[in-house]
Amino acid sequence: MPYSGAAVMCWLKEVAATGKDTMSVIRQLSLVKGEERFVFRYEAGHESDIIDSFAGMAANDESSFDWFDAAVLSYQMGRRLETELDQIAS
Repeated sequence: MPYSGAAVMCWLKEVAATGKDTMSVIRQLSLVKGEERFVFRYEAGHESDIIDSFAGMAANDESSFDWFDAAVLSYQMGRRLETELDQIAS
């Protein structure tokens, strides 16, 4: 997928994190854009918070993270949620 002459890759990773009393799922979204790497970690159920972070970074003119990057990561997050819902429905 060409993007300003640089390769763009993103992936999702999920890990279990144990706290004092509960076990929570920590998700990770990563975006590699040329020589830059953006890594976002968040707890399952807090997707709207991370999307707000994408928007804030994309709106910042000093950041190389742009609206396309925000859209790609948001799409990946949505696909993950869709897969989870399909598994629950099955």
